[in-house]
Amino acid sequence: MAPASSALKYAPTDDVVVVEKEEEEEELILAGRVPPVPLIEGWLPGGNAELDGGGGGDDPSTNIVPMDARALSQMEREVLARVRTHYEEVLLGGDDDGPAFDNLPEEMVCRVLRTMMKRHSDKPRDVPIQTAEMLMATLKWRKSIDADSLITRTLEHTAEYHGGWPTRVLYATDKHGRMLVYDSIASIDSEYLRMISPEEVELLHAQLLECISIERRRRCAMSPARMRVYSHLHILDLEGFSLVDAMKEHVLRTCKTIFGLSKRHFTGCVYKIYIVNCPLAFYVMWNVLAPWLPHDTIAKIRFIRGSG
Repeated sequence: MAPASSALKYAPTDDVVVVEKEEEEEELILAGRVPPVPLIEGWLPGGNAELDGGGGGDDPSTNIVPMDARALSQMEREVLARVRTHYEEVLLGGDDDGPAFDNLPEEMVCRVLRTMMKRHSDKPRDVPIQTAEMLMATLKWRKSIDADSLITRTLEHTAEYHGGWPTRVLYATDKHGRMLVYDSIASIDSEYLRMISPEEVELLHAQLLECISIERRRRCAMSPARMRVYSHLHILDLEGFSLVDAMKEHVLRTCKTIFGLSKRHFTGCVYKIYIVNCPLAFYVMWNVLAPWLPHDTIAKIRFIRGSG
C-alpha cells in the first residue's frame, strides 16, 4: 500500500496542500471508531457559506468560495421552492412517513439539488420532481438499512470487504479543504468478492461512504480554508491493473453495484475523480463501465497516464 506522501503526486500540485501531522498516518477507521460529528450547516437561504465568516484566512487562494460551499443562488432557491412543493405532495399523498422538508439535512438537499440541475440541464422542468423523488428515495433507503447506525455495526463479510478493498483517507486537502480519498488497485484482493452478494456489497460500501461523509465533515471543521464543502476528491491508482482480472464477472458486478449506490443515494459527494497510472488495457474496461455512469459523473473523471 502506497504511503500518503507518495500518492500526493497524482493530484494537481496547484490544488493540493499537505496538512502536517505529528501522528503516524492512519487508515480510514470503520465500525464506529470514527466519532460522529454534527452536520455543519450553511447552504440554505440565510446561511453563511464560510465557518465563522473566516473566508479562508490570509491566503487569497482560499478566499474564493467553491460551488459546493456556497449558499444557494436566487435561481437555485426558486427551483428549491418547487422541490419542496413536490416533496410535500408526495409525503402527504402517499404512505411514506418521512421527515418534513424543513427537517432534511441541508447538505443532502443542496448537493442533490445541484446534481439534478446539472444532470437534467436539458430538461429543467423535470428538475423539481426528480430532485424530490431522489430525496424521498434516499431517505426511505436510509431508513430501511438504519444508515445512521451503519458505521457502528459489524456486518457479515465486513473484514473481507474492508480488508480486501482498503480505501484510505490521506492527510492532504485541496486549497478549499476537500479531502483526498485514495484507492490502489494493487492493494485490492478481488477474489473475496466472489463470496459477497450484490446486496451485501451495497450495504458494505454504504458503510464505507457513511464513514467518509463523517470524516469529510470533521475535516471541514478543521480545515485552514474554513469551508463547508460537501464533496471530496477521489484518486484511483491503476498501477498493477490486470484486464483479465478486471473483466471477471464478479468484479464487474461489484463495480456496477457500487456505481449504482453512489448515483442513487450519495450523489454529488465526489468533486473530481483522478484515475492515475492508466495502462492502455484499462480503456477496454472503461468502454464497459462508462454506460453505467451518469454523464455528470463522467465529466468529473480525469485520466492521467504514466507514473504520476
